[in-house]
Amino acid sequence: MRTQFMRDETKYGFRLAGWVLRRGWPGVETVTDDFFDFTLGAEPGDLDALEAFIAHRSRALPEHLWRADDLFVRAARIHAQLDAGAQDIETLQADFRAHADALLPFISSAHGEVSGPSFDREGDFSVEDAHTALRDLAVALPIEQWRWYVISGTFLGIVREGGFLAHDYDIDVGVTFDPERPEVLDRLVEALGRSPRFVVKKLDHAQTVIKTGPSRFAVERAPALVKLIHENGINVDVFVHHLEGGRIWHGSSIHRWENSPFDLADYTLAGVPVLGPADADRYLTENYGDWRTPVTQFNCTTGTPNLVITRSFRSVALFLTRLAHFAHGDPAEYAKLRATLVEEGMLRDVDGILRLERDI
Repeated sequence: MRTQFMRDETKYGFRLAGWVLRRGWPGVETVTDDFFDFTLGAEPGDLDALEAFIAHRSRALPEHLWRADDLFVRAARIHAQLDAGAQDIETLQADFRAHADALLPFISSAHGEVSGPSFDREGDFSVEDAHTALRDLAVALPIEQWRWYVISGTFLGIVREGGFLAHDYDIDVGVTFDPERPEVLDRLVEALGRSPRFVVKKLDHAQTVIKTGPSRFAVERAPALVKLIHENGINVDVFVHHLEGGRIWHGSSIHRWENSPFDLADYTLAGVPVLGPADADRYLTENYGDWRTPVTQFNCTTGTPNLVITRSFRSVALFLTRLAHFAHGDPAEYAKLRATLVEEGMLRDVDGILRLERDI
């Protein structure tokens, strides 16, 4: 784990250190990050160390918590094998399912009340810095050439507030992927890399585990997200949108959100001409339901009706971790997420006890 802290970006290192502190010394106060995937980038030896650490701490931790952590490690092992070219993962898959079903009885119903007081969330950026980052993005990627558009919370801010949401965390924009010209996305990333105002922090791919034959599996990957950091600290997420089966989707290695295909229209944000979905009401209703009512305590898992569970073991582990957290601290969010996972076919309710219906 020390190598992870030294090798990766500072933010990831502090998140990993915070996870270790919360598991090793539960009374220590750290910034809460309940849904952090602490296995990202871990080598096989790191996974062994993490599994041993969790086993060592299991008697001191709530059972739902250490079992959810343990499931993350098992998901990471499967994906490491698939990344290395393995196709026969049946033994690892059976092990994953068994451990998921061992966790589920502890999170098949909500326990207790909301843990701790609820506060209106504060954003991670100043609106003035967001204005600067947006203007510099328009310089780095002239909109007439690249046709990027504002999406999600950034678009909601334009339509409902006439600017950035005061409690937002980043700037969300989208580009549409052309499978006939994949090199266009490469050139876009290169253009961002040439900008003196931004650092290309990460290129993320959507990962879908598919069955290719009896006991044979493979991973399909699609470009999903370009994460940028402006020199003033503002995060900009460039989501790659894909047209597929009459829907348009975007996401990350774990999440996937689907919308009806949309045309683009002209908007203005902070004095910068931008593009956005032409049918604003349809787009925002698909994303948020009642988008006209402000929500300061927002969760991208339970607050987005257009969320689709991706077919990957990491995604299953993350959603069960979220369900475990809500089961022991937030009954309202628990009820929403439980219903979503059952409706999506990932979980099955058997006489009040949840069972894993599908892992991929």
